[in-house]
Amino acid sequence: MRTSRGSLVVVIAALVSGAAPVVRAEPAEVSQKSFGSARQALDAAIAAHGGLDALRAVKDVQRTGSGTAYNQGQSLRPGTPYSTRPIAVKAVIDFAKGRSSTETTTTPVGGIRTPGRSVLRGDDGFNLALLTNVMTPLTAPGIAGAKTALRRDPAALLLTAAGRAETLRDLGDATFDKRRHRVITFADSDGSQIALYLDAQSHRLAKFETLADNAVLGDQLSEVVLSDYRAVSGVQLPFRAVTRVAGEVVQDLQFTEIRVNAGAAAAAFEPPAGAVAAKPVGGPTTVIASKLADNVYFVEGSSHNSLAVVMADSILLIEAPLGDERSQAVIAKLAEIAPGKPVKAVVATHYHYDHSGGLRSYIARGATIYTTAGNRAFVTKLAATPHTIKPDALSRTPAAPSIEIVAGKKVLGDAAHPVELYDVGPSPHIDEMLVAYLPRDKVLYVADLITIPPQGPIAPGTAVNRALSDKLKKLGLDIQAIAPAHGRMGTMQDLQKALDTPAPN
Repeated sequence: MRTSRGSLVVVIAALVSGAAPVVRAEPAEVSQKSFGSARQALDAAIAAHGGLDALRAVKDVQRTGSGTAYNQGQSLRPGTPYSTRPIAVKAVIDFAKGRSSTETTTTPVGGIRTPGRSVLRGDDGFNLALLTNVMTPLTAPGIAGAKTALRRDPAALLLTAAGRAETLRDLGDATFDKRRHRVITFADSDGSQIALYLDAQSHRLAKFETLADNAVLGDQLSEVVLSDYRAVSGVQLPFRAVTRVAGEVVQDLQFTEIRVNAGAAAAAFEPPAGAVAAKPVGGPTTVIASKLADNVYFVEGSSHNSLAVVMADSILLIEAPLGDERSQAVIAKLAEIAPGKPVKAVVATHYHYDHSGGLRSYIARGATIYTTAGNRAFVTKLAATPHTIKPDALSRTPAAPSIEIVAGKKVLGDAAHPVELYDVGPSPHIDEMLVAYLPRDKVLYVADLITIPPQGPIAPGTAVNRALSDKLKKLGLDIQAIAPAHGRMGTMQDLQKALDTPAPN
């Protein structure tokens, strides 16, 4: 049978049509559209800051500045305006080699002028106490935090976002500082979601923010507000940076000089001659229970120490620092030491966040919290604060805290191990402060008012140390050993040595 050419074309067209239907373009999905607009906004911001090539050409940045630190969670009394302290900063950021060196000088309330340096050198680093020339290696979290700071430096943050382009999303417009901003977000390599506020007119980065759990504040928004942009070596850099946590200003820095590609001298990343090398500090889950006397343990191993007294049917714990992670590790260690004996009483020496962040774990277990009158509202609020980002035991089974107030003096413990609590406030460090004294063993537990470093010389004495010494003399306690919340076990001679050591000019 003969078939005309025209008929054959029709047959082939029909077969093709039946075998493969015509594919029509579908509208972009929500996430794809969100990415597209976020990518456009980021590209505009990169251009406004000098352009991709100029930003990539930034190999190192040096900053000099000063400002004010606001003592959030470290003031004299909870619920009152924060005390402040001056702060001066000299920083060298070496993006090319993954290094940073930041020297900070501040004068804590009741303290003396204290310079310190924090150094990252690729995959290691150290903190240097310049007063005593003691060098402590950075912990793994410390190294991770320093690397994060490199990625989020104002000179690198837009490049970091561009390098994570597949995670870019558009959150829409928002009003910030009475101006319209486009808000885009991306996921950093550590999993943190970072929101960038880009000015709708200038396209500059006005602030960036992250969400995270805080042991005391719960679900917490942290913000870095950037302003006073100036041209430096072809890129726009902010000369002012304000840090806010949970809506409260914690630091306000104004830079007087910023230099780009001036060269990062090797000396900035090395310890000074004669520096004493200290042992690395363990993380929050590192718990060592050192026996001081029968049924008395110095709970150390990390940056903060506690004191545990094992009684006939339970445990009295003095201090619950840091957060839930530390508390759970301490609870596990105490269960090894005294099986079947729960922690029924916890002494909160003072409200400062790093010393009270672990209380929620014990409140969830029904322990009674002993503290001073000025901390009642603080502990109550801490127990009720939402933790939805990182739920803990108290989040899952909410409970009101059982609080007992210590006024002046209170005796806890049992006949075998009485524990005397004294309020030694007010101090230049804080208005209310409990110390714990074990008369049978002549051991004093004290937080912050004296620190005995694990290695190297003790720091020069401060007004805080002198106030403690005066209070202890009035109490007339026979103290043979000091168990500090920071550092190693010591004696009254260590306190006296600090008082006898003059502060540098």
